[in-house]
Amino acid sequence: MAHYTNCKDLRKKYAALEAEAAKCMAAMETLPLYRALIEHASEAILVARENEIVFANPKAEKLFEISEQELIGHTIEPFIHGGDRPLVLQEYTAAVENGGSVRVPPVRVVDRAGNIKWVDLRISRFSGDFAPAVFFFMTDITRRKLAEDELRQSEERYRSVINSTSGGYILMDNKFSIIDVNQSLLKMLGCERDRLIGQQSESLYDSKTVVFYSADRDHFSFEARFAVAQGEDIALLYNRSMLRNEQGEISGYVAFLSDLTELKIVQDRLRRAEERYRRMYENAVQGMFQSTLSGRLVRANPSYARILGYDSPAEVLSQRSEFSALQFNPDDSRKFFETLKSNGVLANYEVKLKHRDGKPIWLLFNVRLTDGDRGDPLIEGIVVDNTAKKLAEEELRESEEKFRQLSIHDNLTGLYNTRYLYKALADLILESEASGMPFSLIFMDMDNFKHVVDSYGHLNGSRALQEVAATIRSALAEPSFGVAYGGDEFVVVLPGSDKPQALAKTKEIQARMREQTYLEEQGHNVHLNASFGVATFPEDAADRTSLLALADKAMFAIKKRGKNAIGISAASA
Repeated sequence: MAHYTNCKDLRKKYAALEAEAAKCMAAMETLPLYRALIEHASEAILVARENEIVFANPKAEKLFEISEQELIGHTIEPFIHGGDRPLVLQEYTAAVENGGSVRVPPVRVVDRAGNIKWVDLRISRFSGDFAPAVFFFMTDITRRKLAEDELRQSEERYRSVINSTSGGYILMDNKFSIIDVNQSLLKMLGCERDRLIGQQSESLYDSKTVVFYSADRDHFSFEARFAVAQGEDIALLYNRSMLRNEQGEISGYVAFLSDLTELKIVQDRLRRAEERYRRMYENAVQGMFQSTLSGRLVRANPSYARILGYDSPAEVLSQRSEFSALQFNPDDSRKFFETLKSNGVLANYEVKLKHRDGKPIWLLFNVRLTDGDRGDPLIEGIVVDNTAKKLAEEELRESEEKFRQLSIHDNLTGLYNTRYLYKALADLILESEASGMPFSLIFMDMDNFKHVVDSYGHLNGSRALQEVAATIRSALAEPSFGVAYGGDEFVVVLPGSDKPQALAKTKEIQARMREQTYLEEQGHNVHLNASFGVATFPEDAADRTSLLALADKAMFAIKKRGKNAIGISAASA
């Protein structure tokens, strides 16, 4: 009986061993499939067992500039930047102990040469019919982080510019709602920023007190009484300009405000006390002058001379030049005198004049017609140097334009980026559906570009991509445009082009690349090829995603067949 029991136990153990062996064989059969998937993944992947790296895919080798064999056997710690190492080790420990997947905030890694790179990191613990392993999934976001840093610095410079101006500043959306102000305006109005944000700009002043100075399609200027603390108000000059986007649509408004309190006091004193005129005239910070109706200067105070770049009133009077000689555009002088003669007075009338050194200056003129000592008509008035504010406005506009360009262009190649591509494709689809006109796009991937990087280095690889972008650009005319799609991939968008026209343009780009020698300035003689995929809307696809996918698929079909050729979307093949 005991012998029978032992045999029965042996059979159970043998069956268990057979089941375990079958699991091992199944796991071994799936390992090559898992390895192939990891090797072709778009992320850099490291696999660790018992805290040692046992596998690294090609993306990981490229990220760290270290071969898989050199990585194997090391821990992950040396490749993590010291500042981020505690966080990564903490999350690694959590993943090992608790299982599952942990996403880590962007961290820094260090490659063989000591270069710091930013990555998105996900740590996952896998266990099954094989020994447990920890996977590190890493996506290189260095270029994005650098762009974010540059954008942040630009925003800080923008903030510094607007806060350094003595005048008030208001930024509004296209519905005149306030979205930003500077400290000078808050000081003028005696209020907190939160009280202004979201308000309509018209709510800041009494519309009954508005006095318009000038207005055109994009700009206008007026004086009004603005409410301040304790129920009081002050007179401010309000200069508002329209902001437009690339399509010419109104995207918002910007306004610069100047406190006119001092100027109002000066004007009031001139009216009230003629006997005090001379002393105020000589000591005023504003420029004061008298001239004939032809514009020849008769009298000037020291500030007027200083504003124009002269040491004294005598020096500026000795020039005996007329007002028109100081202006860049003779028509401006004519308009100035015609408006003055028509109205008898000009208030805060902006004029662009030549400084003594030939540079432009912008002055606000407050002038009137009067009678001289002998009854002859004269022009007299006050000028305020508005140059600093004018230059600040210009710098602000240039900064906003730079921000806009950065947001839609690739930093390396100067081509449009994918953000612009997706928006443009959506617009083109709407236009095509409305007009019936087709458009095409070319998906382009460099052939054997890794060889260029391995042979000549990453810097020259980047330069080569810049030169390829120049080749693409040279073959295009508006409204066609090129896009840096990522890595060594490009997209060319051809509005109004059908399939034959797109194919002809692809051949032209291919021919130009064939004729071009790259990296010549770096002392190299490099010839580059690419594989192309062409798709057309609406012939091949009815939406943006499908169109891109078909062009991409056509290009990859060429890659598989031998590269350096043109593939046409299978939807129309």
